[in-house]
Amino acid sequence: LGLAVVLDAELGVDSIKRVEILSALQEKLPEAPAVKPEHLGTLQTVGQIVDFLASVSGAVEARSSTVPVFDSVQAGEGIERKVLKVVPLQANNRRASFSLAEGSTVWVSEEGSELTGAICDQLAALQLKPVKISIANLDDLPVPQSLGGLVLLAPVQGADDLFLGHAFRLMQMAAGPLRAASETGDTLLATVSRLNGSFGLLSGADITDPVSGGLAGLAKTAGHEWPDVHCKALDLAGDFDDLAQAAKQIVDELFVDGPDEVGISAQGLQALKLTEVPLPDEELPPPLAVGDLVVISGGARGVTAEAAIALASSSRATLLLLGRSKLPEAEPEWLIGLSAEGDIKKGLIAHAEKALKPREVEEQYQQVLCNREIEANLRRIREAGGQAIYRSLDLRDNEAVAVALSEVRTAHGPIKGLIHGAGVLADRLIEDKTAEQFEQVYSTKVEGLRSLLGAMQEDELKFIALFSSSTGRFGRTGQVDYAVANEVLNKMAQQQARLRPECRVLALNWGPWDGGMVTPALKKLFEQEGVEVIDLRAGADYLLKELSTPPGGPVELVLLGSRSEAHVDSQAQPHPNIYVSRAFDLELSIDQYPFLKSHVIDTKAVLPMAMIIEWMAHGAIHNNPGLRFHGFNDLRVLKGVTLEADQLHSLQVMTGKAFKSDGFHVVPVELSGTARDGQRFVHARAKIVLANKLPEGKNPAEPLTLPVYPHAVEDIYRPDRLFHGPDFHSIREVIGCSADGVTSLVRPAPLPAQWINQPLRNAWLADPLVLDSGFQMMILWSFEKYQAGSLPVFAGRYRQYVEKFPENGAEIRIRVTRQTASKASAEIEFLDPASGKLVARMEDYECVIDASLNESFQRNKLQGAA
Repeated sequence: LGLAVVLDAELGVDSIKRVEILSALQEKLPEAPAVKPEHLGTLQTVGQIVDFLASVSGAVEARSSTVPVFDSVQAGEGIERKVLKVVPLQANNRRASFSLAEGSTVWVSEEGSELTGAICDQLAALQLKPVKISIANLDDLPVPQSLGGLVLLAPVQGADDLFLGHAFRLMQMAAGPLRAASETGDTLLATVSRLNGSFGLLSGADITDPVSGGLAGLAKTAGHEWPDVHCKALDLAGDFDDLAQAAKQIVDELFVDGPDEVGISAQGLQALKLTEVPLPDEELPPPLAVGDLVVISGGARGVTAEAAIALASSSRATLLLLGRSKLPEAEPEWLIGLSAEGDIKKGLIAHAEKALKPREVEEQYQQVLCNREIEANLRRIREAGGQAIYRSLDLRDNEAVAVALSEVRTAHGPIKGLIHGAGVLADRLIEDKTAEQFEQVYSTKVEGLRSLLGAMQEDELKFIALFSSSTGRFGRTGQVDYAVANEVLNKMAQQQARLRPECRVLALNWGPWDGGMVTPALKKLFEQEGVEVIDLRAGADYLLKELSTPPGGPVELVLLGSRSEAHVDSQAQPHPNIYVSRAFDLELSIDQYPFLKSHVIDTKAVLPMAMIIEWMAHGAIHNNPGLRFHGFNDLRVLKGVTLEADQLHSLQVMTGKAFKSDGFHVVPVELSGTARDGQRFVHARAKIVLANKLPEGKNPAEPLTLPVYPHAVEDIYRPDRLFHGPDFHSIREVIGCSADGVTSLVRPAPLPAQWINQPLRNAWLADPLVLDSGFQMMILWSFEKYQAGSLPVFAGRYRQYVEKFPENGAEIRIRVTRQTASKASAEIEFLDPASGKLVARMEDYECVIDASLNESFQRNKLQGAA
C-alpha cells in the first residue's frame, strides 16, 4: 500500500470498515495510542494513520519517504489452527432418530467377547435380523441382495493392520447391498473403536489400541461417498462392568443422527469439537540447538523439503532425509541446460539405447525432475546453514531404517527430533479400490512410523511431528485408505505423548498444501470447493513455531488454509473456479427497498447484515432447487453496502459449485456490487449450508442469570442508543443484561411485500428482523459495558432448525464469549417463546466496538430524502 492512498476513494474502505480496521490495529498494537472518535475524520490515508501514531506517541524521527519492502509470508499467516477437544454429549438431547425396516439384516463383526452377542440381542429385540460375521474369514460369506446395516467392532484383544484390511474388505462387500436397501428405507454403517471412550483425547486415560482408531476413517469416508447411508464412528471405553449395558448404549446410538463421532463410557457420552486456538503471540525459543540431528521422512521434495529448509535456517541442524526416490545422480552433458519439457523429452528419445514407449518417456522425464528437485533442495539446506544427509530406502523395512539411523547417529550424535511426512495417494472410490492400493497407502504412513519409532526407542527426542491430514479428521471421497492411515497416526501420536511426557508430540492434520501431493489438478478441485491451500513457506515457518511450544500441549491439531484478512482484496473479481454461476441481480434503491430508510448510519442507508444473509441464502437455493436453507459458515462482511437517497447500486449474488460436507450441501456464495464510478467490490462472502431435510434442533443452553436492564424499552430506540428506524423497532422487552450477555423478546418481521416492492420471495428464509434484533442487542450490550456502539462484521456458524420462524417472534439469548474494548464475540440463540424450543443458533458472532460510532448512529436520517 502506498502511504498516500486514500482509504475510501481509492481502496473502497468506507467509514464502518475503517473502524473495524483501526480496532484490529488497536488489538495488534496494544501499546499504541488509542484512536479516538475525534481523530477518525482526519485519518483518511495510511500515511496519516502512521503520522498520527508517531506524533501521539512522541516519536521525533521523521518518517522516511521510502516505503520498506516486507516479506509477505509470515509464520502462521493464512493458517487456521484448530484444536480437537472432547465435550460432554447429553444423552437426553433431542436428536433425530431413525429405524430400519422390520426384519432387516444387520452384519455385526465378531470381536472376541460377549459384547458381540449382547449387541445382536439388542438388535433382535428391535425386530431386526443380526448376523455375526467372522472378519478374518470372508471368502465364503454369502452377500445378500439387501442389507440394513453393518457394525464393525474392534477386537477386544486389540486391532492390528490385518484387521483394518479385513474391515475394509467387509465394507466393500456390504457397499452394494447397503446402498440398494437405502433406496427404499434407512440403512446404517457404524464402527466401534476401543481407544478410551473419548477417541484418545482425555489425557488421564491410557490408549492401548491406537490402530482401532483407524475405523473412524472408514465411517467418515463412507459418509461422503454414501450420503444415503447413516454413517457413524463410535469409541468405546473399557470401564463397563456390564457388557449388556455397553451394548445397549452402542445400539441406542446407532439409530440417532449426529454427531458423526461419539464416545461411549460408563460415565456418559462424549462428542468432539474443533475450537480455533491461535498460537501464543510471545516469542518462543527455537526447538533445536545448533547441529541437532533430526530425522525427516518423506524425502527431499515437496512439503517435507520446505520443513527441512526452515529447520536448517533456524538452527543449522543436521538433517537425515529418508525417501523412496533414488539418490541424485550427475546429469549427462546433453541434459545439462535443458529445462523445457519438450526439449528434455526429445533428448531422452534421442539418447535412448532403444525405442521408448510414450509411458517410458514420461517416466524418465519425471525422474529427471525428481533428481533435480532433490539436488536443489539439498543445496538449499546447505545454503541455509544446515547439513543434509539423504538415504533412499523403504520406510517399511525395519532393518534398513534401523541401520540408516544407527550409522548417522554414530557420526552425528543422538537424534533429537522426528518429522514423519511420508505418504502416498491412490484415490479410488471404496468399491473400486484394490486391496493392494489400500495396503500401500496405509503401510507407508503406519508401518513407516513404527519402523522409525522402533529405531528411536532410546533417543531422548525433543519433538515428534507426524504429518497427518484433514482427510483423517473429516474423511474425503476417494481417500478411505488415507483417512484410515491418518486416523491411526493421530492415535499413535496420543499414545506417544503419554509415553514421552518430556517430548512435544504433534499430529498435524494439515489441509492441502500448495505443493507435494497436491497436483495442479487437485489444486483446481480444491479451488472449486472453496478450499484454500497452504503456502509452502508459510506452512514451514508455522511448523517451526508449533515445534517450539512446550511439551504437554494439544496433540491433535487441524491446520487449514485461510486467506489472511490482509490479503483479502475487496475489489478483486471473484475466483472463476469458485463463484461460477450468477444467481440473480439486484438494483438496490431506496424506492424499491423502502426498509432501508429505517437502517441509516451517518446519513447513509446501510444494507443490514440480516438481509445479506437472506439474499445469499436465496442465491444458494436458486441454483440448488429442492434443498432447504439450514445455515451458513464463515460469513464475512468485507465492504458494507451503503446508499444515498438518490443512488442506485447494482448487486450480484454469485454462487459456486455445491459440495457435500457432514451430510449437507455447502455452497460458496459472494455478494458483489458496482459503484457509480464503475468500480466493483466484493461486499460479503459466506458458505451457505443446505439440507434435504432440516435436522431437529438441540436443547438450548441454560439461560444466564442476568440483572434487570436499567433502561425502559421506549428509550432504547433513541439515536444515542440504537440508530434503527420504525421498520426495525423489534425489541419488545429486554429481560436482562450484564457483562456476560443479554436476553430479550422480539417481534417477527412482516411479510417481504411490506418491506420490499416486488420481493424475490413471498416468505423469508430466515426472519431478518429477528436476526437483526440479535445484532441490536449486542449494540445495547456494548453501550452498557463500554459506552460505545458496535456493528457486526463476522459470523462463524449459523444453523436454523425450522423452515419458518415463529409468528409470535422469538426469545433471544446472547452469551458473550470474548470481549475487549474494541471487539466482542458471542453465541446467539433464537428460541420459540411459546415452547422454549431452539429455532436457530449463531456461533462465533463478532462485532467491532468503537466510540466513533456513537455520533454516526445519531445521524440516522437519510440525507436528501423526501
